[in-house]
Amino acid sequence: MRLLALLPFLSLTLAQVGLLDGPRPPTEVRGYLEGNAQEGYRVRVEFYLETGTNPIQGTSYQSLTWNGRLYLCVGGCDTFSLSGFTPGTYPNGQVYDLYDSQNRLRGKAGVTTEYDAYNKPYRYRVEYAVWPLQGTKTWQASPDNPVPMETGGWLTARPPGGSPERYRYPGMESYRPPSGGSIFAGISPQDRDLAQKSLIDSMAKLRAFFGRLVRGSELWFFVPEVTPWTFQLAQEFQARVRGPVRFVVPEGTATSYCPTVYRSDPRFHVLPRPSLDKKDALAVIWPPQNASQKGAAMAGRYLVDRPDWPDGPDCLSQTVALVPTTSDLPEARAYLYGCISQANLKAQVQFKETSLGPVGYVDYRTYRGNWDGKDSFDLGNGWETIRLSVKGVSTNTWIRVEPALDAQDRNRGYARVYKQGTVSVDTSQTETATTPWYINQGPPHSYLHNGESLTIRDCRLTRQIGIEHSYDSGFDEITYIYEAVCQIYDTAGRWRGTTVSEYRYTYRFVDWEDRFYSYVTDSRWKHNLTVYPLRETIQGYYVYWYLSRWQTTWRAAKDNDRPVEAGGYVTAEGKRYRIPGLEGYLMPQGREIEAVEGDPYVTYITRSLLPDRNPYAALNREEGRVWYKPLSQWCQERGK
Repeated sequence: MRLLALLPFLSLTLAQVGLLDGPRPPTEVRGYLEGNAQEGYRVRVEFYLETGTNPIQGTSYQSLTWNGRLYLCVGGCDTFSLSGFTPGTYPNGQVYDLYDSQNRLRGKAGVTTEYDAYNKPYRYRVEYAVWPLQGTKTWQASPDNPVPMETGGWLTARPPGGSPERYRYPGMESYRPPSGGSIFAGISPQDRDLAQKSLIDSMAKLRAFFGRLVRGSELWFFVPEVTPWTFQLAQEFQARVRGPVRFVVPEGTATSYCPTVYRSDPRFHVLPRPSLDKKDALAVIWPPQNASQKGAAMAGRYLVDRPDWPDGPDCLSQTVALVPTTSDLPEARAYLYGCISQANLKAQVQFKETSLGPVGYVDYRTYRGNWDGKDSFDLGNGWETIRLSVKGVSTNTWIRVEPALDAQDRNRGYARVYKQGTVSVDTSQTETATTPWYINQGPPHSYLHNGESLTIRDCRLTRQIGIEHSYDSGFDEITYIYEAVCQIYDTAGRWRGTTVSEYRYTYRFVDWEDRFYSYVTDSRWKHNLTVYPLRETIQGYYVYWYLSRWQTTWRAAKDNDRPVEAGGYVTAEGKRYRIPGLEGYLMPQGREIEAVEGDPYVTYITRSLLPDRNPYAALNREEGRVWYKPLSQWCQERGK
């Protein structure tokens, strides 16, 4: 039963970080933080070394909602599955085959259900052995584990088969090992069934401590002076315990209190000694007579000096946005649960992932005539610039224009565009072009000029410019060559210019029974165009946008649930984030009140301190008459 009695008091933390300022880079040596501030921190050190043929062994603790998967880094990181494990059952040492994500048998894992002091299952202990793949590096534990953390976060550890190496644990620069200088120093971890020792370093822990006391308990402060902070401690006690409070000060302080309102305050008493150091300040909490609750006590200078503790809730059950530690990490959030005072905060980490959804209507917008086809939209992932190519869009008609492209040239949809304006022929400018021959095809002729379809028609011969004779296949041929002028029109029927054209036709002469016959064998046209371009005046654009929006999903981390590390950090899938507001979590600040709870140790401390338990009262000795008295009586006896 001794083990079950210890379980509620175990609050070891587990945080994995790369170690600094040593002979190896932080990517090849890491530490797992264990322990707590009152007993001192220890670090389990691992080195990233070439693997041998032995399996990598370890232990993992999982909640009762565990799905039978382990995220492990053995050479490379992967998700391993326990073949045959059934969620929701309570195995007792059963061994399962362990397969990686490529369905390769990589080792074994044993699962044992652990039970609390009330014999209720509360978690799984998973002990695994995984064979690394051939030719890989693995994390291997130091034979010195766990090594104690020294002042400033320094530690010394040996790699397997190597010499001692010195490193620094990040974020622990202000750490000082506990000195154990108070009256509670004699309580060892092995005596926790006699008295539970803890450190109070936040308002949440203080209120939790007071909340464990039986209502009506009595609180006595033995302090060098009663400060506003001491009064606040008394108010917190009375708000939760509803018991009386007394203040006992040394004679030097009592002398200065005699001329004040404290003299008539029945809460104030005098300790028969001239002074008291702040570090020796003590507060004793005695339960009512015949109460089953054990006694309690607090000690340290922060019964007098204000420690400026964070004042927030102790137990958390909320979702918070995470702050990335490097700029390349994805956006993430976490559901936090657990209690700060119990050092058991866990985080269910989720990563934000986005994808493009279907194209749909977004907005109707108007633009001026000089619009370049670009606009900005918030499509679910911040403001983005979308662009269209509006060059060549017809005037005064609705046109579907696509694609609509974003800054990464992704097709995000289309737009329906109406370009309002006027189009006229600009006779102040000309463009020239020459057509190919149109053979045995009379006007009108079609010609594509700069992407625009033109029609050449209404041709008129102006003069003959030549004649050619030829002999072909035994026949005489004569070709007549003329110059002609034609008119140019566009598809809208607008006159666009003229041509200087060349027209040729060929006659062939045949001698048949001493008679000559002739007929046309070939005719062809070629045009030299002088075209007047169009001048477009645009008043504006009217546009309906149809674009794809970003869809946001939150993906749970593969290695959930993650322990919150010292300093308020959490690491999931190898990505490290900071949790806002938890910067002091598990970080010793040096501003703590030491506290103990339990019998018989507390009873031994307290029974000789309270006035009604004066050990000398029945002995008719001097000590019984000078035991600490009410301040008013003490001042009156001394004429103050």
